[in-house]
Amino acid sequence: MNEFFTVDQFAQVLDMHPRTVRRYIREGQLRATKVGGEWRIRQEDADIFMGGNSKRLHDNAIEDVQSFIDGFNEQVTGKFQVCTVIDCYVDNDEAFEISKAVMKHMNEDQDHGHAKSQYFYDKDAKKGRYILWGNPTFIGRILSSVGEFSNQ
Repeated sequence: MNEFFTVDQFAQVLDMHPRTVRRYIREGQLRATKVGGEWRIRQEDADIFMGGNSKRLHDNAIEDVQSFIDGFNEQVTGKFQVCTVIDCYVDNDEAFEISKAVMKHMNEDQDHGHAKSQYFYDKDAKKGRYILWGNPTFIGRILSSVGEFSNQ
């Protein structure tokens, strides 16, 4: 079964603005199909796009983590802040399922405050990398959710 993502869903996975994703579509860098007047991105096309951009995503993630360590983390607010990196040595399909579980929390949990996440898959290392910022309670729920995958 083919899975499709809206521009907004895909933008959130990549921590990009939806206009940036639409620009990639318009420039032909990301394949998408219009359904009912809205762009839809197939999972296979999303995987190809992310694989081609994994170096840039990795570099941006390193910069974001270093900014957090250095205390320049204006995107995450609150009395307590957490930044964590999760490496999951799994195949691309399982890594993507884990990213969907993370995004479910990002989209549905009401008390996450100013939280942020990044995900990319490194085909050479065969691992999904998830970088999360937010309050400890929220990040703990995501970690528990990801931990359930290791029990399967």
